[in-house]
Amino acid sequence: MKIVSKEDAMKAVKKNLTINDIAAQAGVSKATVSRVLNTPEKVAEKTRNRVLAVIRTTNYRPNPLARALNIQRTGIIGVIVSDITNPFYALMVRNIEEVCRAHHHYIFLCNTDGRREEEEFYIRSLVEKKADGIILGATQMDSKNLHLLYESEIPFIFVSRLPQERERCDYVTADNEQGGYMATQYLLSLGHTRIAYLGGRWETSSNLERFEGYKKALMERDLPPQEEYLFSGEFRMEGGYEEGLRILALGKNRPTAVFCANDYMAIGLLEACRERRVKVPEELSIVGFDDIPLSALKSIQLTTVSQSVAELGALSGKILIDKILNPQKRNVRQQVVFPPKLVVRKTCAPPKIRE
Repeated sequence: MKIVSKEDAMKAVKKNLTINDIAAQAGVSKATVSRVLNTPEKVAEKTRNRVLAVIRTTNYRPNPLARALNIQRTGIIGVIVSDITNPFYALMVRNIEEVCRAHHHYIFLCNTDGRREEEEFYIRSLVEKKADGIILGATQMDSKNLHLLYESEIPFIFVSRLPQERERCDYVTADNEQGGYMATQYLLSLGHTRIAYLGGRWETSSNLERFEGYKKALMERDLPPQEEYLFSGEFRMEGGYEEGLRILALGKNRPTAVFCANDYMAIGLLEACRERRVKVPEELSIVGFDDIPLSALKSIQLTTVSQSVAELGALSGKILIDKILNPQKRNVRQQVVFPPKLVVRKTCAPPKIRE
């Protein structure tokens, strides 16, 4: 006969606990325990605390499959981004995760590396796995993928980057055109007229809109954008560095200022300047976009346009969770545009010779 210790017996009991056991020990109904686990805000605080105390004491773990079948939810939120190594996305995702976790949901992170086919693959995978919702922050969305999302009836929301067909979509973004305008207008106010644009892929909404703001500010001064001052690379530090070398190689025709479509590219450009011994801001002024934490470092001090990255992530999570928990709200569109803010640091100065 095998002798079972009291400790092992207790472990076995804990392992096999059911929701009925928790209800009995807490002196409540099974339905009340279910509400505490799934919609705790609907349970009186005193009762909720009593149930949670039993759960902690017994180390109870709900069966995730049974729970999903019972409430018809998986607890999974898909989050699709283009490059998780970019601090912009890292900060955004962290704030999305905090909101989701507070409502007993967990994120499934998908990284597309900016490839349209990867985005489509992840959308299909999340639909097949019956994710409770999807947050899209990397979109190069075409009509086919948008139709797939609508057909799935899974709540979804765009954050930062938007599809062309956005009228029926929920989204949270910044006013990218206004941000591009503010950045370029600031450089013009310092006396610059030879201002380059260093952007990412032309098919992304954020890049196109920031360029429109850049163009609008120049056209107001009767300075149409010059082809030789338009540069496009990957929305990464490496892209900024590589395109930066091309900008610096223009010699006498080199611009006196550059508006970069994101901070990561601007930091790459700063590295190119250090390598080529071009002084910033004395010989070249640089403005970024995003205001990621790196930009505020003493060794960088990048002048940039802030688009409230943390708030973008948190609000997109809150809107999506609200629509998951309250299906009656899914047909009410929520489209939020944050105003940008110019953050002046130390990478801009008037040109050496007034142009």
